[in-house]
Amino acid sequence: INSLVSLIIIFCNTWQCQSQLTRLYGEGIAGCHLEFSAYNLLCVMLHSNNKRDLLSSMASLSKEARLDETVKHALAVHSAVSSGNYVMFFKLYKKAPGLNSCLMDLYVERMRFEAIKCMSKSYRPTVPVRYVTRVLGFTRVDVLCEANVADGLEECEEWLKAHGAVLTVDENSGELQIDTKVSSASLYMPEPDNAVSHGDASLAVDDFLARAS
Repeated sequence: INSLVSLIIIFCNTWQCQSQLTRLYGEGIAGCHLEFSAYNLLCVMLHSNNKRDLLSSMASLSKEARLDETVKHALAVHSAVSSGNYVMFFKLYKKAPGLNSCLMDLYVERMRFEAIKCMSKSYRPTVPVRYVTRVLGFTRVDVLCEANVADGLEECEEWLKAHGAVLTVDENSGELQIDTKVSSASLYMPEPDNAVSHGDASLAVDDFLARAS
């Protein structure tokens, strides 16, 4: 296992590891200090309900760290999440540097669900599944070939059905759409198949390894 991935797994499962990393870096131990500053921000943002932890992490960033591309990306993710800007979140998801996307993976399900709830209230009477597929990051590449689009559409359709969305086919275009009026009352968050004992499937080590590989 890549040592960087191993450290992130440990870090995401215990906050104590971050304090150890901070101490080691303070002693002049060489490492990926700026990169881990970004991972720290993402972990605090996505896994802590304590705003003080996040404010403390942001305040501790050096000028050098704030200029680092990985850190700037993490700060942009924080802005997108805090404002509920799902469009920006998934744009950042597609171009995430380093292992930022692996940590964002742990928040994708929640962001997609909040997004589809918002769409169901905002769009009437329908919204194309093709549009939802693109906006919610089911196609991970910016240069889209027909195969990637087809795979993304299929995955998005399955996800929508699993979350209670009601789909219809447009009589004129034959395009698959979400009936937003009906769906707004039928959406739900299903129980995860890989739930772990502490109740947070996103922190399962095996699951994280699969996402990071």
